[in-house]
Amino acid sequence: MAEIFGFDYVLEMYKPKAKRRWGYYALPVLDGDELVGKLDATVDRRHGVLRVDALHEDGVWGDARRARVLEQVQDLALWLGVDPELPAHLGG
Repeated sequence: MAEIFGFDYVLEMYKPKAKRRWGYYALPVLDGDELVGKLDATVDRRHGVLRVDALHEDGVWGDARRARVLEQVQDLALWLGVDPELPAHLGG
């Protein structure tokens, strides 16, 4: 990812917890045509929520980018048939 896209990313689910930087199942965040961060989220079907454990911003995000990304997280939750559950600092 770094060589091709200039994006620092490794799927960390197979790393020991103490060695993870972004989370168990953190996946790249795409804004337009740019990779801008990592989203670590879990679907909790029992409680009907998409639990956002972390949203890592690469570089400096403005309010507009943050709003677009959070809208996409909400769209993902809707597609999964659950409600988004965001940490307080992200508006949850």
